[in-house]
Amino acid sequence: MKFFDVTLPLSPYLVSWPGDVKFSRKERHREATTSRLVISSHAGTHIDAPRHFFFRKSGVDAIALSKLVGRVRVVSVNARRLIMPSDINFEPKRGDKILFKTRNFSLVNKRKFTADYVSMSLEAARILARKKVDLVGIDYLGIEAADAPGFPVHKVLLRAGVVILEGLDLSRIQKGQWNIAALPLKIKNGDGSPCRVVVWK
Repeated sequence: MKFFDVTLPLSPYLVSWPGDVKFSRKERHREATTSRLVISSHAGTHIDAPRHFFFRKSGVDAIALSKLVGRVRVVSVNARRLIMPSDINFEPKRGDKILFKTRNFSLVNKRKFTADYVSMSLEAARILARKKVDLVGIDYLGIEAADAPGFPVHKVLLRAGVVILEGLDLSRIQKGQWNIAALPLKIKNGDGSPCRVVVWK
């Protein structure tokens, strides 16, 4: 059994959302080494909880583990800008976990943020929300276009209880069925959290 770590490594050079805090780590050496970390809850590979946009809703600590571990479908998309309903070339079912692999793999390791990434259309998000899928992931920092007013894709998915997983490195992962474990930090009432994501056959 071969495991693939699809997590972006946290470093000061990791691309971040414009205006967000940059990751930093300062070591302290005494009898042992300890580190002071400064990090955004949406740095690198991370999960969005409903509280990210709905301030009285549940946090990342309340996400059911069954939504974060299990079978996952990796879908390869050739879209230039938007994932459309036609790119969902199967019948989603309640409880499905889906990762979208796009041309974004060429962007995730660049130090500078770019708004020219593939994101999800509102129409596609509505389909997945209606089907009550468990989790939707994508291979850049945002599942939604950077210039989308009001963040409708996030809101449609999170309102339906769909976990959003962003900032994946799917460059080595082929389309098809895999297993996934995507475990965030257990931050009480957290709006989101960096996480370690592993996939395997």
